[in-house]
Amino acid sequence: MTASRRHLTLVTSVAVLGTACSPSAPPPPSADLPDDRVYVAGEGHPGDDWEDEGLLGENLPVRSDLAAMWQSVLWADGYLRRSDIDCHYAGRTVEATRVWQSNRGLAADGIVGPITFGRAGRQLLARDGAIHYEGAEHTVRFRRDQDGRYSVLDGGTHKPLRRDRPTLSSCEEPAGS
Repeated sequence: MTASRRHLTLVTSVAVLGTACSPSAPPPPSADLPDDRVYVAGEGHPGDDWEDEGLLGENLPVRSDLAAMWQSVLWADGYLRRSDIDCHYAGRTVEATRVWQSNRGLAADGIVGPITFGRAGRQLLARDGAIHYEGAEHTVRFRRDQDGRYSVLDGGTHKPLRRDRPTLSSCEEPAGS
């Protein structure tokens, strides 16, 4: 690990996972997903936790905690600025995803599915009671709760990451917008 690599605490993970989100098409109702599939989750070795997280793509629902999680991966690997993390899977995030995929020998289609999430999962490590995404430039910490749900510290409490919509306080639409 290089001296330039920054280690984030769970508190900073919220800042990494998103800033204020702008409005977009309404998220799909959570009824579209079975209860056990609404949250980012894993069990056992963390390296295979993300292979079944669903899809992110331009023609799919674009606002979610899952999009913020993916943006934090791109930030950790140096493909997005911290200020680009906005809970939207669109624009700059899609382009950064294509470059990230190409640099890893994957089809650079901009769709984050089992192969892309699976490749990112290779950089997940369990230590210090947390799951760490070890990026090329930064480390992002997540907590994997006893039920397997991934969570981050949000407003003083841990909040599980949803696949179907944004729930983090940092993704709320700012007042007056």
